[in-house]
Parts: sequence; structure tokens; C-alpha cells
Amino acid sequence: MPTVGSESPPGQWQAQQQAEDLVVSTPERVSFTYDTATLGSRFLAQFLDLLVLGGAAAALSAGFAVLLATVPQLQTAEAWIVTAWLVVIFAAVIGYFPVSEAVWSGKTLGKLVMRLRVVDARGGPVSVSQAIVRNLVRLVDFLPFYYAVGAVTMFINQRGQRLGDLAAGTVVVRERRAVSLPELILASQRTAAAAPAPGPPSPTATGGRRLEPALKRFVAAYAQRRWQLQPELRAQLAARAAEALRAAMPEMVTAHGPLAALERLADEEQP
Repeated sequence: MPTVGSESPPGQWQAQQQAEDLVVSTPERVSFTYDTATLGSRFLAQFLDLLVLGGAAAALSAGFAVLLATVPQLQTAEAWIVTAWLVVIFAAVIGYFPVSEAVWSGKTLGKLVMRLRVVDARGGPVSVSQAIVRNLVRLVDFLPFYYAVGAVTMFINQRGQRLGDLAAGTVVVRERRAVSLPELILASQRTAAAAPAPGPPSPTATGGRRLEPALKRFVAAYAQRRWQLQPELRAQLAARAAEALRAAMPEMVTAHGPLAALERLADEEQP
């Protein structure tokens, strides 16, 4: 649930913790909030991922066994076949988490089911290097048995970060349903085209405000997607809808700019 009007100095990123939320402030003096993932939901996601890995390992093992049984010539190279099997299993276990999070915007299959996502601690999408670092340190978090070190660290840390998250500068957050980026851009274009002329707004309301229908749809789409958007793209989308935002919140746009107004409306859309 974003909040607007942060007192952070311009030109500097700040991140702070309030209860179980990650609050991020941008140079435009706009703050937005992520709900950090609970320990229980993270362990359930981890358990589901381990089930996926176990199933994949079982399938690979069965495949190698069938290969040895059906191709007698390979039995003379059984030691090499077993070595290849071990290498494949090791690569799958080690690579599953960093590859999934790097190419799938911070998600694994377990996180997808539990609606979780890894993000940068400053609020942006997780990078490839961050995905690699947080999963390399996973080996330490796992010690001495099934994430004992990681669990203790998450309890102590207010953002629920394990050692891997602290090393990589990442946070696991709860994900809301999101629209696609093309849909969001199209909504901003329609809002700009439907910017209202001076006069009373339509009866469509958000948080007690009366908004034009096109702006209402754009705000709803933006509220669902904004957690995944870089600050530059947020500003661009707000600029496209600046006239409609100015008509809805003239004082906010004049004082803080269209992005602040858009964030406030999105906050009211998803309290």
C-alpha cells in the first residue's frame, strides 16, 4: 500500500521498515510499500520447490536406469553414466533457484504458487547477479539442518531477510495480481487521449474521489503492476496521464508532480 509525500531528500534512495512492510522512497518524494513475505509462506514455497527438484531427480534417475537396461552396450560404461547422472542432478539442484529467479523476475515454481517474488531491497526487480549471490549463500542458510541459520536470521531481521538476502540486497515480498506491461502502457495512452476538459468529473470514484472512467481504469491497472516497474517507467507512465491526473488532483500535481498523484490514487485503489 503506497504512501505519498515522503520526507526523504531528493536524489537519494531510502528504504525503511514499518511493521512487516518494506517502504521505499524515490527521489521524486514518492513512497510505495511492499508486503514482505511471512516465514511460513517462504517455507511452503521452499518445500514446493524441493518437491519439484525431487520429482525431476526421480525422473532423471528413472531415465538413466531405463537407458542402461535397454542399451546393453552402455553397461560397459556404467561408471561414466553414473558420473553423468550425478553431474546433471548437481547442476539441476544448484542452478534451479538462481536461474528461475533471474529469468522469471524473482520467482520459482514454489514462489509462483505461494504468490511470492524476490525484489531488490530498494524496490526494483531483482538482477541476475543478485539472484546468483542470494542462492550461493543459501548453502550457509541451510546449515546446520534445513535452513536453521536462515530461519534465525529471518526472525532477527525485520524484513524477513535470510543471509542470502542480506548479501544480495534482496527481499521476498507478497505479490498482487498484475496486468501485463503492454496493457498498462495502453491504459496510460487511453487516459492521455481521454483527458477531461475543465468541468465536473464523472461519478467514477476511487477512495472517495470522482475520476474519469479512463483514468479510473489506468489507476486500477497501475496499482496492480507498479511493484514490478522501475522508477523511470513509473514517471513516464505518470507523465503520459499528466493532464488527467491534474484534473483529478490539481494541488497534488502542482506541488509534487504527476507521479505523486498517480501513486496516491493507486494507494486509494488498493488500500
